[in-house]
This record gives sequence, C-alpha cells and structure tokens, in this order.
Amino acid sequence: MQILSASSVITMADDRPRATAVAVDDSGRIVAVGSLDDCRGVAPDAPVVDLGSSVLMPGFIQPHDHPVPAALLCQQPAHWIAPFVGFPAWSDVENLFAQLRRETPVGQPLMFNGLDRLLLSVPIPDRTTLDRYFPDHPVLIFDITGHALYFNSRATVLFGWTNATPPPDTADARWDRRPDGTSAGVGYETQASLLALNAFLPGVVPSPLINLGAWYATLARNGFTAVGDLGFTSNYRASMEELAGLPGCPVRYALYQTTYDPGAHEAADFGDRSPMIQRVGYKIWMDGSPTIGTASISVPYLDSDRARTAGIPVGTAPGTSALNYSADDFVRLLGEFAAAGTQIATHINGDIGIEIVLDGYETALRRLGLEGSDHRWRVEHFAMPSREQCLRAGALGITASMSPFQSLYRGDLLDGVLYEPSVGARWQPYRDVYDGGLRPTFHNDGYLSPPLPWLNIQNAVTRRSASGQVHDPHQALTLDEALKGHTINAAWQQKRDHEIGSIEVGRLADLVLLNTDPYDVDPTALQDTMQVLGTWIAGRRVDLDAFMASVADIDAADHMSALHAHTTLHAC
Repeated sequence: MQILSASSVITMADDRPRATAVAVDDSGRIVAVGSLDDCRGVAPDAPVVDLGSSVLMPGFIQPHDHPVPAALLCQQPAHWIAPFVGFPAWSDVENLFAQLRRETPVGQPLMFNGLDRLLLSVPIPDRTTLDRYFPDHPVLIFDITGHALYFNSRATVLFGWTNATPPPDTADARWDRRPDGTSAGVGYETQASLLALNAFLPGVVPSPLINLGAWYATLARNGFTAVGDLGFTSNYRASMEELAGLPGCPVRYALYQTTYDPGAHEAADFGDRSPMIQRVGYKIWMDGSPTIGTASISVPYLDSDRARTAGIPVGTAPGTSALNYSADDFVRLLGEFAAAGTQIATHINGDIGIEIVLDGYETALRRLGLEGSDHRWRVEHFAMPSREQCLRAGALGITASMSPFQSLYRGDLLDGVLYEPSVGARWQPYRDVYDGGLRPTFHNDGYLSPPLPWLNIQNAVTRRSASGQVHDPHQALTLDEALKGHTINAAWQQKRDHEIGSIEVGRLADLVLLNTDPYDVDPTALQDTMQVLGTWIAGRRVDLDAFMASVADIDAADHMSALHAHTTLHAC
C-alpha cells in the first residue's frame, strides 16, 4: 500500500476531475482518490510518496501502433530518414548516404525507412539512382507510406533474383520493370515489402528482441503505459508474450489480429499474463495512403509541381479503384470474423471508402443482431469523412482512431497543393468526429511518426501544422476533449476503460508524472513545455534500465527467426 501525493492529479473522471493524492494497494489497484487526508483515511498506515510540484495523470495510451515494424525500422542499425526526425531536405539524406558509404564495410546491407517523396519533393529513387549512391552495398529504402520500396542492384542479389528479374506481379506485390524485364528498383504493397524485409533483416538487425524492448522504452519515455498493435500476426505471439511476462514491462499490449493471418482463428488465451497482453479484435485494410494516390477519395488530386515530382496521379480521383475489397467482399470478410464481443478495426482514409465501410458495418451489425449494442467497432485514420458520415458513424456506435501526424506534417500540402482547400483544410476533422459521438483517439501509427502524445494533442487543439499554419480552426477541440484522445477514450476504444484510462477507485494505477499542469500552458507550446518525469504500471514506478537488462537476458534465438521472417508493413 502507498499514497502518491502531487500538486495536482488530473483524473479524467467526470465525477472528480481533480485531486491531490492517490492511494494504491499492493495489487496495483487504486483504493482512494482525493486529498491526502482522504487517502490517509482509507490507508492510514501507507507510506506517502511526495511528488512535489509535479502533476499526475492516467498513463497515455497509444491506440494504434505497429510495435514490431517500428522496433526494426525506426532504431539503429536501420536508419529512420523521415523529414521530421532530422532529415528535412533531400540533401540531408544524401549526406547520410555519403557518410554510410564511407564508413560501412563493402557488401554490408543498409536499410532505410521513412522516405517522404512528397515533403522532400524528390522523384522516385529507382535502381539506377541508388546504384550511383551505393555501388558496393545492398540498399533497401521504405517509403514513409509503407506502400512502396526502393532498392539497388545489389539488393536484387539478396532477394535471390536471377539477373535482377523480379517474380511475376500479384495483387499484393507489384514491381516496376525496365524494358528488358529486369527490375527498375521499385516495388509496391505488402508481399513486396515482406520479400525485401526477409532478405535484409538478418544482415541489418541482429537482435530484434532488443529493438522491440527499446521501442517499448521509447513509448514509456513519452508517457505511454499501454499500446494497441493494429497489425498483429500469430508469428509475433511468442515475442510479445515474452515481453509481457517480464516483471518490469512498461507497456500493456492489446492486439488486433490481421484477417489475412493464417492463425487468425486460433485461440488467444494468455492466461495469467492477460493483464499485460490480450487480443481485442481483428484488423482489415480497405484503402491505401492519401499521399501516394491510393486512398479511396471522391475528389481529384490537384495538378501541382510537388505532386508531379512525387509521382502522384494528378487530375484523378481514385474512388473505388483504390479499395482492397469490393463492398460485397468486405461484408463477407466481416461475416467471417465479426462476432458478439469481438471488435473490428478497419483502415480507411477516403470518403468513398468510408461510405462503403459504414454500409458494410451496418449490414454486418444487423445480421449479427448487434445494432444498438456496445460493440465499439473502429475506423482507423478516418482522414476525410463528411460531417454527415461522422453523424452516421456515431449513430452506428462506431469509434475512430485518428492520425494527427497527417495534418501536422503534411497539412500545408494537403491544403491547396494536393487537394482543394475545402477538402485539404478539413483533413482529420476532429470536431466533426467528436460531435458525431465517435469518441476519437489519436495515434502515431508505429514507424510513420514519433510517438509524441503532446504533439498530437497540440495539433488537435490548435489545428497548426508543423510550419505554424492553421488549417480550418473550426475543427479544433478543447484541451479537455483532446486529452481524452490519449486517455479515457483510448481505454474505452480498447474495451479497457474499466481498468485503465482514468484515475478512479478500482482502476489499475497506470500513471504518468508530468513537470507541470497542461492547463497552465499555452496550447501552441504543449510539445515544447510538457515533460514526462516517469510512469507507473499497477502502482510500480517503471525502471527502464532494469527492463532493458531483463530483455537482454532473454535467449533471443527463437524470436529472431519469427521477427525477421514475418514482419509486414502497413501504413496510412
């Protein structure tokens, strides 16, 4: 038993939004919330931990992540080259290329993640281009969208291709080819990425479990105490269970299994580890990415130099051609996986696709007799719904996990460069989604953007892009509403609001300690001002050094093959 005392406790509970102390029993459950005297009345013999002028909140929840790809692609020895992590210009990427070419032994593979052709205004880096940069090293670069990859001639040898000739195209793996049929050094979609990763990971990432532990530590340093994996496959299970079973694991893990996983229908009982790891539902991908022309949208891409340079199909409105499933196939897929008590989460960005997903959900819910029930089916990203679609989704009981990084890092391009301002300025329409009753949450999507909750909240409250430009301020939220996106709404969305997401009696004491009160901070300066001083899981303060030491003690041989061979990429 212990009592934590702070200058203020932001509970995220409607009946008591503020307190100054929290009492926690030996099981990690909260037994009292209020003043220090209130807590002493319940736990008179409990020691008091005085946290001084700092502020306590419920631990942040990352409702949509991809921990395994993020672990392997966003940390050394792979190289994360996104503009917003230190590579704002193509010349910065070229400088890194030159450094690595000098310092890396000949023949050693090099892997990069996060190339943003749109923000960098750079043409597709094909095999000819990459051979000039790296004549002596196999090189693989993943596009920031997760839907394209670029590689040089030496990479084709690692792929096992004869005379650099790729295999025949399939629906899940397409390859650009030269006139003679050999590879142009560009591939598209899931199975193309999987082939390339299988070839590169053994030579690039020798200890994937260490990388995975480091990603958990990154989440914890940014205040997260829970994460949702929206791309789980059964091959990850042993590794994720291993981490969840470590005494000092800093993050609770909720998984949404991919419907294409051969093991999707297998049981997922995690026994006594279930407080730290559990399956919540299933994930479906319905369209692609709005920044490479594969979102199911009704409006055409504008004809701009930036769009043409990035290879975006200007003048076209992809519509239903961008969908991975027809409307009928989507309903059949829902029929296979949906059931009472099981969540469905569907990746969808464009308005045309959103309408088809809502139609499919309505049909499946009716057939299952779940209309009006507390099913909490999800839509992921939900980038450009109309207000009417938001109201319809809310009436169906659907919840949305939104992507602030889209409007934050690409808002200036979405608004007037890629789309008409009437469309692009509304991108990620937080207010319409909130008013529609979808209980929106915010996420960073694993390897697509750094896991920075305060930056997400700042964007939701201010509608400012990274440049400081404001886009459609009518879509802004209040700070109260935005904080729910990473706390109680996110817990509710994962069906864990009875355990986490708020500081209330009976909940688990998963907490984050902050340097100051966010309500006293200029909303435009939240990211620069707010600091995470520590986190707690079930009342125990997280020790990341001890956690990483325990990860290092695990025999990682079995995990290596599973994590290397079956990592897949999916993005917004």
